[in-house]
Amino acid sequence: MTRRIGLWMLLGLAVACCWAVAAPYMPHAYNSGIFWTVVKITAPASLFGRDMPLGVLWFILLNGAVYAVVGSAIELLRWPLHQWKRTSV
Repeated sequence: MTRRIGLWMLLGLAVACCWAVAAPYMPHAYNSGIFWTVVKITAPASLFGRDMPLGVLWFILLNGAVYAVVGSAIELLRWPLHQWKRTSV
């Protein structure tokens, strides 16, 4: 289970790194509503950056932490179901 949570964290770090690399090269035409919706879903740390400025490193680390929390919640919900399938067979 800890390996899966670590994978969730690595996924969050990878997504944040992709946004950090791609965002400076985005043209201003991408400032539409659907673009920011995708950013808010894939990088929840961007919601914190609206109130206070975040550095790139803090953005990446915070996004990894958010993905780790979401991953641990999913794993905690998934674990009893996995145990139930194992005992019922």
